[in-house]
Amino acid sequence: MLTSYQLETPGLSWGEDGAPHSNQFDDVYFDKESGLEETRHVFLKNNQLFDRWASMPNRAFVIAETGFGTGLNFLCTWQAFLNEAPSDKQLHFISVEKYPLSKQTLAAALKMWPSLQHFSQQLIDAYPVVCHGFHRIELEQGRIQLLLWFGEAEDGFEALDADVDAWFLDGFAPSKNPEMWSDNLFKHIHRLSHQGTTFSTFTAAGIVRRGLKNVGFDVRKVKGFGQKREMSVGELNQNVAPLTERMSQGQSWFNLRQNTHSNVSNVLVVGAGLAGANTAFALANQGIKVTVWEKGSHIACGASGNPQGMLYPKLASQDTPVNRFYLSAYLRAADLYSRLDKNNEFWDQCGLIQIPKNDKEAGRFEKLLQDKLYPDSILQASKDRKGSLFLPLSGWVVLTSLCEKLLSHDNITVNLNNPLEALTPVKDNGKTVGWNAVSKGEEVHFSHVVLCTANDTKALNITPNTPDYPIRGQVSYTTMDNAKEACQRIGEPIDKLHFQKVLCDFGYVSPSINGLLHFGSTYDLKDQDDQVREEGHKRNLAILESLLILPKDTFKTEDCGGRVSFRCAVPDYTPIVGPVQTERVYQEAYAALQKNAKWKSNETAEPIQQLYLNIGHGSRGLISTPLSGQYIASLILGTPSPLEQTVSHKLHPSRFVIRDLKRSQ
Repeated sequence: MLTSYQLETPGLSWGEDGAPHSNQFDDVYFDKESGLEETRHVFLKNNQLFDRWASMPNRAFVIAETGFGTGLNFLCTWQAFLNEAPSDKQLHFISVEKYPLSKQTLAAALKMWPSLQHFSQQLIDAYPVVCHGFHRIELEQGRIQLLLWFGEAEDGFEALDADVDAWFLDGFAPSKNPEMWSDNLFKHIHRLSHQGTTFSTFTAAGIVRRGLKNVGFDVRKVKGFGQKREMSVGELNQNVAPLTERMSQGQSWFNLRQNTHSNVSNVLVVGAGLAGANTAFALANQGIKVTVWEKGSHIACGASGNPQGMLYPKLASQDTPVNRFYLSAYLRAADLYSRLDKNNEFWDQCGLIQIPKNDKEAGRFEKLLQDKLYPDSILQASKDRKGSLFLPLSGWVVLTSLCEKLLSHDNITVNLNNPLEALTPVKDNGKTVGWNAVSKGEEVHFSHVVLCTANDTKALNITPNTPDYPIRGQVSYTTMDNAKEACQRIGEPIDKLHFQKVLCDFGYVSPSINGLLHFGSTYDLKDQDDQVREEGHKRNLAILESLLILPKDTFKTEDCGGRVSFRCAVPDYTPIVGPVQTERVYQEAYAALQKNAKWKSNETAEPIQQLYLNIGHGSRGLISTPLSGQYIASLILGTPSPLEQTVSHKLHPSRFVIRDLKRSQ
């Protein structure tokens, strides 16, 4: 468990030539005179990348690197891939970095390479918040995908779910950074490689060559670059375990992968709310044709259709896999919304103040700030409300406009009033290779199907019985004119209505839009009433008055309008995202867990059936659905996952079956 998501800042000095030098490792990041040529010789040439790209058998080529540094290797590879690879192919570049540079330092270092300025500026613009974990960056309209791990290299590769084609074993000289080259690191390099995976490295150091030989790579020395006498290259020529086994790490019941690449043609996404829109967008952005079926008459007609939503991650005070998910999802969502809406038409990154509900929570906030679990760029003490937290990356969104923007992609076709009525698998030698879906009596074939159907999922009778349930929520609104009159009537300053940040405690209120103040929301268990109720307005007005520090009964319920929708919630407060598997098959194949909860297996019980779930986002869909959509796209396309494996296990639809097996000991 981590004690902080913050990372140590690299100690740097700058040479007379302007090149950065690491004080930790007493080594340079690159050579000013020959850095580009060295990268091209050591990594591009000696992994035979140009020849391999010219005849790529798969849609994507995956490179993994030890040591991102200034990103020079990535920029050179990106440039070369655009020049040399077929235009319908993708590059996935994975890199780890224990001491990530800040955006400002990165920009200063990359000024030295004017020939790469077109690429380096895009990298700088998209560079993530420096925070522990995985960060996915999409470039060139999705054709170039960069996955950064900020943290220990060994931890990053242990967490990674990917099938790597070539390794760039870079970083500072092994003599100056021997801790990185651990036995476990080499084991994970092997786990993430297939027969034919290559590597190259500038070093001929024994610790690197022995480590690679010990896990099965053929290793040889070749002429080094420039004055360097030798470097090391090699290939994994031995047979390796199937991808499903290599990724299982003893927990095959959380399988996400197919051993062979499936044909991805037209994907059906069912549901046009936040989950469906983000899933469709993630696939479309990588060149996949997507059809969206929505049973309602308009986009985001369910819980995703509330007039104004806030980006409120509810970050925990300790490190857990679920908190890592929400932290990564929060950073992804804030970045995506800012990129989609540069003109602030439906997204305002105004920040959010989280006010403690009681003394106990105030103590937790104080400890959270003292422990410095999060970087200040993510969470800090509020200057506006004493004892409160401030989240500068947060803000508010017009939900329907967001969903419409996501679904306006050229690769997406949206069919409204189009309910899914039946779904039948298409089999080939017992394996599912596609689906026939029926709506309004018409049958259409799809290669993959993703159900983003929230509370409607059970009624489809397609998937195992998941434990999600609906929670009624009523949001309220009043006009600013009515609110001002109410304040003036009791002598309260109307300045209290002109706050600039989202305010949250038991509920929320967002800065006004279009002359309306939106606030709420009720949380009504086992309540199926879909009508707006006065008592719901009363509860919401109490929240509003508390947040704005106004007397009780300042506002009147008759001045309120509202909307009712039903969140799709899950007992463990975690979305259900991943492949659908057969419950009976799992219960039989993994029955040994009933006798031994620590039993391990790499043998998968059932191949992936090309049917996926993305539901159960509760009240945090604005946070969780962008990353969940990106994750589903990676599973369908067979590309590197943006989630740590321990996180994907927490989201897996089969986690409930496995939990019940373990509990029945």
